[in-house]
Amino acid sequence: MSSDSDSQALIAAARAAATSPSQITVRYDLAKFTAETFTRVGEELQAVGHIFGGDRVGGKSPYGHGSDEIIAVSLLFRIAGQLASASADLFADGRHYAAAALLRQMVEIEYLAWAFECRDNDAERWLRSSADERRNFFTPAKLRQAANGKFRGKDYGYHCELGGHPVPNSNVLLQRNEVTCQLLLSDLLGHTGRIWDHFLGWSVDNEWAVAIHRQRDDMHGKYDAWKKADELLRLPPPP
Repeated sequence: MSSDSDSQALIAAARAAATSPSQITVRYDLAKFTAETFTRVGEELQAVGHIFGGDRVGGKSPYGHGSDEIIAVSLLFRIAGQLASASADLFADGRHYAAAALLRQMVEIEYLAWAFECRDNDAERWLRSSADERRNFFTPAKLRQAANGKFRGKDYGYHCELGGHPVPNSNVLLQRNEVTCQLLLSDLLGHTGRIWDHFLGWSVDNEWAVAIHRQRDDMHGKYDAWKKADELLRLPPPP
């Protein structure tokens, strides 16, 4: 089969999967479930982190929290919950550019979730950081460099070109094309799933992370069902 034929076959497969009513329903349902779960977990962790832990007693928290680490995780959960909910709503009503702009921020949440899981004390360090410290240690470029190839810079670049910045390519998102919309919605769910996985990994050794443990089976079941249903996931990533 020629490369042109391969390309046409991929386009046809993407269009069929993107416009399938059953698959569209699965994507939006998962986005809603994820947003609600992230928000609920974040609110529970906020209460736990303020009360429990040794940071307040030890004079380490500038804010008087029991655990700045838990508060940092709770904050990212709550931000991600709002981003997931708002982005899905904007996709649904045709404001694809605005939805994609929020999606780019979800990518940055994923980078931070990785850092909180893998690098000691990054969560409390981030919560206590100044603007200058965040520019030096927690920008997307700095976190990609620290991750040693885990995150592709060109993937972040795609998000900057599609909704992240006002550039000519943004016109693609103003055409209200359902295929583009569903491709990006599916991508949003990929990022939320990885954010959850990073925080689940973070929670393993944290005795106060019951709010995450309680949602583990439901999240796993929902995401497993989505991965089986969403045929867009079978397509290769952008070159």
